Amino acid sequence: MRTRYGRSQMFINWREQKIVAGMFELIERPLRRILDVPSGHGRFTPQLRAAASEGLVCGDISVERLKALVDAESVEGPPIETVEIDLFKPLPFDTGEFDLIFNFRFFQHIKREELRDQLIEELARVCKRYMIVSFYEKTAIHSWQKRYWRRAGHKRTMPMPSREQFFGLFEKQGCRVMAHRGVIPGVHAQRIVLFEKDNQIS
Repeated sequence: MRTRYGRSQMFINWREQKIVAGMFELIERPLRRILDVPSGHGRFTPQLRAAASEGLVCGDISVERLKALVDAESVEGPPIETVEIDLFKPLPFDTGEFDLIFNFRFFQHIKREELRDQLIEELARVCKRYMIVSFYEKTAIHSWQKRYWRRAGHKRTMPMPSREQFFGLFEKQGCRVMAHRGVIPGVHAQRIVLFEKDNQIS
C-alpha cells in the first residue's frame, strides 16, 4: 500500500481518508456489522474496523489480498471476517445484514450498465442503514480531457455518469444522499457519497 500510494497519490489518499472520516461523524452509532467490498489492499480497514462494534467483513475477488488483510490484523478492535466475492454475482449475505456498506473505487471499472445496476440493487439489498460509495463523475473539464485523449489516440474510456444520474440510481433503490464531497473539486473526478437507506420502502 505504501508503494502504490506514494508521491503523487499520497495527497489523494489523505483526502479520501479525511472525507471518509468526516462522513463517519454524520452516521448514528452503533454500527454493528460493516461490509467493505471490494476491500482491496485494505487502505480503509483501520477506519472501518474502528467503527464496527461487532465485526468487519472484507470481501474481495482476490484470495491473496484477503489473506494479507488477516495477516496484518491488529489485536485491537472486532475480528475481521473475509469472504471471496465476485461483485458481478449476487452477494452471499442476508437482506439488511450490514449497518454500513463501504464500496470504494469500483464503479469506474464497470462498463456495462446492467452490471452496474445489478450491483447497486445488491448493495441496497444487504444494506440496513448506510452506504459510503465513490464514483468518477462527468464534469466539463473531464469531458474536454476525454475529447483530447481520444484525438491523441487513447482508446481507454472510464464510465463517468453525471452526479444526478449516479444519485438517481441509488434513489431508485430507496437510498437518499446524506452528504457528498469531491476529492479535489474541479481537478479530480472522484466523488465520495454517503447514502442513507429508507427502510420504509419495500
